[in-house]
Amino acid sequence: MSAFDHYMYVLSCGDGSLYTGYATDVRARLAAHRAGRGAKYTKAHAPVELVAQARFYSKQRAMSAEALFKQLPRERKDRLLRLAQDEPLETVLRRELPGFGEDSAGEFVARKLSAAVDEEYRAFMARLLPTVDRRRIVGVRTPELRAIAKELSRRDDKMGFMRALPHRLFEENQVHAFALGFEKDYRKATRLYNRFLPYVDNWATCDQLPVAVFAQRPRETLELVGEWLDSGACYHVRFGIGVLMRLYLDELFEPQLLEVVAHAGLGGDRAGDSPDPASDAYYVDMMRAWYFAEALVKQEQSAMPYFERGGGAVPLDEWTRRKAIQKALESRRISSEMKERLRELR
Repeated sequence: MSAFDHYMYVLSCGDGSLYTGYATDVRARLAAHRAGRGAKYTKAHAPVELVAQARFYSKQRAMSAEALFKQLPRERKDRLLRLAQDEPLETVLRRELPGFGEDSAGEFVARKLSAAVDEEYRAFMARLLPTVDRRRIVGVRTPELRAIAKELSRRDDKMGFMRALPHRLFEENQVHAFALGFEKDYRKATRLYNRFLPYVDNWATCDQLPVAVFAQRPRETLELVGEWLDSGACYHVRFGIGVLMRLYLDELFEPQLLEVVAHAGLGGDRAGDSPDPASDAYYVDMMRAWYFAEALVKQEQSAMPYFERGGGAVPLDEWTRRKAIQKALESRRISSEMKERLRELR
């Protein structure tokens, strides 16, 4: 059974009435109905036979079909079922069911994801995302996700997908993140990001959120960053640091922003001086270390004191300081001379 198997099904009951339901496995659901465990109605109107089923790629689309089909008078249901003898029921419903029409935005995304699944890549991503339930990962590569997001952004009904939170799949979150990058209006983008951030549950989605729109209003964005850093929510904080790293280490740089990041963090969840790798604090501190490694590349004079024990206006905790040194040593943009100096500071 695939993550994209969603069905509306129609049963004929012993008294000639119809029962319509939703299932991810129609055969198993039919067996449950026949065993008297499917629904009170079918138990009271046994025996039941499967008349037709319509396959969709998203639960939302299948349940929408179910709800609209149930509203029809019996004669119209019978007509659609007769048509389904010669073509798939889902095709009939798209054409004939009032209010249903062509793919919804959510169905479009799910169908596109289904066509791009890569099982080897799924296994690879599952190892990289320990905080995400493996069952929520289907394995679609980033170029395909970006392409789906671009197509989604052109749809008139795209907000139907964007509002349908929380998403079930990791890849749906990725598409959502990339689609946000096509919003060029600062105010609208701010609302959309703030609506989405509470549902971000992993570092990959967080780090791939585009930030270009926030460069339009640097002062206002710093206020937003302050709110995200003060939220106490892991991926709000991580995203806020990411915005500072990507937008405020060049011409918008201010030395006091280094203090802001040094002070940011969730605290707690630590064994000694090290954050628990399973904790939210770990993912925030990793971003703090990344930020300082980038700052050393772009603002060496201001950043260097933070790499020294007890240095900087707000000294870094020892774990983050050492991790920042490690990341800087791995960088090809750090000079050999600076790397020697960093090794002495470990």
